Amino acid sequence: MSFDLKAAGCSLDSFNASTVTLIVEGKQYRVNGFFLGRDSPVLHEMVWPSVSDTLAELEPECTLSGVTKEELEHLLWIYYNPSIEEYWAPSAVWRNILKLADMWQMTRIKDIALSHLRHAKFDPIEKIKDYERDHVARYEARDAYLQVCTREESLTPAEFQALGMDLVLLIMQIRERIIANRQPAEGKEKSRDEDIVDAMIGRGPLTIMSERYDDGTYC
Repeated sequence: MSFDLKAAGCSLDSFNASTVTLIVEGKQYRVNGFFLGRDSPVLHEMVWPSVSDTLAELEPECTLSGVTKEELEHLLWIYYNPSIEEYWAPSAVWRNILKLADMWQMTRIKDIALSHLRHAKFDPIEKIKDYERDHVARYEARDAYLQVCTREESLTPAEFQALGMDLVLLIMQIRERIIANRQPAEGKEKSRDEDIVDAMIGRGPLTIMSERYDDGTYC
């Protein structure tokens, strides 16, 4: 039985793609050009600005700004991971990958990074701040919002500075609604804290939300 690569979604062009040199902080990275051009319309436009140029005809160079060597190396690990079965990395690595995937409009890479970060444990303030910076839908940081907005302690001055005014105001509004909802009131039906957070930050599709246990926590 023959196996049709094209029918399986594999482009034979990737086997003959030219090498692209990316320059970051003075260091050169010679990488396969096909996958970067395929996954990122931004990089495709930066590296191959002329629509008449093809990967097979060029070995271009491109100096990238706003990127560190470490961030680029973390992103390239996705493509050059020696293990095809396991993509484990610390959350800091996935956050770097998420940053570049958002910057360069790499939708599929962004989804991969998010799938790993949903289960990662790191500071909720950092998670809220980073997801906002990387234009990730707020419901992806739902657990962080719930933790910050239901804790007894108010935001610290350092957290104020880290989050910025817009996020501080949003968190304060959510906290006020949760506090008001917890006050006893005759004939008033109380909402769950989770539902208030969902209403304020926007709830995502059910296919994206984690499974909820009986105690109200999410996995």
